[in-house]
Amino acid sequence: MTPTTFKSPTEANDTENVAFQKAATFVCDTDENLFLTGKAGSGKTTFLKYIRTQTKKRCAVVAPTGIAAINAGGETIHSFLQLPFGPFIPGNSGGFGAQPDNVSDKHALLAKLRLRDTKIQLLRKLELLIIDEVSMVRADLLDAMDVVLRHIRRKYDQPFGGLQMVFIGDLFQLPPVAQQEDWEILRQFYPGTYFFDSVVIRQYPPLYIELTKVYRQKDVVFIDLLNRIRTGHTTHQDIETLNQRFENDTSDKKGYIVLSTHNHIADSINRQALDQLTTPTHKYEGKITNDFNVKNLPTEMVLELKVGAQIMFIKNDTQTPRRYYNGKIGIIKSITPEGIRVTFPSEPTSDPLQVELETWRNVRYALDTKNGGIIEDEVGSFSQYPIRLAWAITVHKSQGLTLDKAIVDLNRSFACGQVYVALSRCTSIEGLVLRSKLNIDNVLVDNRVLEFAELAGDEAELDARLELSRRQSYINRVILNFNFSDLILATEKLVLELEKRKGGPAKENKEISEQILTALKSAQKHAEGFHTQVRQLFNNNQDAKIQERVKAAFQYFSVQVLSPFVLQITDHVKANIDRPGITKQMKLWRDHKELLSQKIAEINM
Repeated sequence: MTPTTFKSPTEANDTENVAFQKAATFVCDTDENLFLTGKAGSGKTTFLKYIRTQTKKRCAVVAPTGIAAINAGGETIHSFLQLPFGPFIPGNSGGFGAQPDNVSDKHALLAKLRLRDTKIQLLRKLELLIIDEVSMVRADLLDAMDVVLRHIRRKYDQPFGGLQMVFIGDLFQLPPVAQQEDWEILRQFYPGTYFFDSVVIRQYPPLYIELTKVYRQKDVVFIDLLNRIRTGHTTHQDIETLNQRFENDTSDKKGYIVLSTHNHIADSINRQALDQLTTPTHKYEGKITNDFNVKNLPTEMVLELKVGAQIMFIKNDTQTPRRYYNGKIGIIKSITPEGIRVTFPSEPTSDPLQVELETWRNVRYALDTKNGGIIEDEVGSFSQYPIRLAWAITVHKSQGLTLDKAIVDLNRSFACGQVYVALSRCTSIEGLVLRSKLNIDNVLVDNRVLEFAELAGDEAELDARLELSRRQSYINRVILNFNFSDLILATEKLVLELEKRKGGPAKENKEISEQILTALKSAQKHAEGFHTQVRQLFNNNQDAKIQERVKAAFQYFSVQVLSPFVLQITDHVKANIDRPGITKQMKLWRDHKELLSQKIAEINM
């Protein structure tokens, strides 16, 4: 039960970020479901990347939209679980009458579920599922995930089938979207559209940890103002302070980017500004390889650029020191056959930067049959320069960006979290300009989000829960690993498959497979007694004795039960590999040997 040792947790090398460290420990050392949230610029994306590199668990990352999934380096939720689009209503509600065909309940969802055996095995092996941008995940989608995972993992009484879930996002930013016709159906079953409105989260609330240290802004006064806007505690003084940033004419604002409410406004601003440049137009066509949906492109398929154009980088630089970040504004200095060179208004003395092509990967998760791990298969990619025209962008697309200078144009259209998202992109209040004045009624916060935020645990509570959860997680893993039920099922399937094949070493096949099956059934009975022992030791806080019993159990099950059969199968395959007409038989044996070897590795705790 040794705690995981972590490297420096954030891009700022801030080892004193206690909330970050504690959240990482809960993810890596316990089975707790966790909601990780935080203010804009507090390191949520860094946390996701950090966990992926640190955890030893079989892990996958999903997101609600294609663009979010590409940015997170994972799959969409719908693709990962093969979920249908359209509303899902909880329970078995029976007939829908005149309801649309795209509405599903539990029965309909499972009846239409079509997952390959390899995906089923992956979902059963998976130990950690991270949902990024969970603020955009609708309640019914999360319940659909819960239903499928319980069914596939055959753990019907546990949320998400016993799979550890990590939800990452900021509910104080833009909320999930439900079309009116969908909401007319869902409102009968859900109090709202947020992920915490789902039945599974209402029944099993996750641990709530908030990252409180902000890295995007340095000015404490501005940080505090943004936090009051985020949580609905805006004062008239805050509005007065912000309105001092109002300017009626922003035509002379060089190096600023406009944050607007609608796509057509941002597109029009970018097109007009580009057309006003008298320099020649250069077109750069991106390249799609294999499977990559054009709806998920992070930038234009065909970039139209001119010298003098204002652009924004849409990806963080992977080099050290970092030359650009997601949201950094630049001006195209030159376009030559050698490439595109960019200067930065915020760095007037720096040399122009040569922009290099970047590649975004479309991945699918797959099961590594050799070691039972989870691997990322690249099914497609998109290559293009990591830039876009940046005289304007929508507030929605600005989420995650860090901007030094921004003109906020909310166009008198306000939604919950919209003002906060727009203002919190800025690194300082000095870099902020308002195109229209705000009043306190414009700052909308959903009170239900505030109520959910009250679940955040204090430090003492989290510490106590962490210690107990660590111990419980270890016992859960012991009981899971020293369980041979799946191996018994696989061996029973092997016996049936070999019985179909009368040729070759049929007699030896039957003898060996039945010996393995008998030994595993006996091992399972011993394992169940072992489970009872370790539970009793756990309840009595006898952790040292638990580890002694685990070592002894490994010696018994590995040395006396599993390893001899690995050797026996190896010898059996060697003795028959050259015989004609039995290739499929020998493949069955090799695959089964891999399963036995994986189980030995699992119980070597």
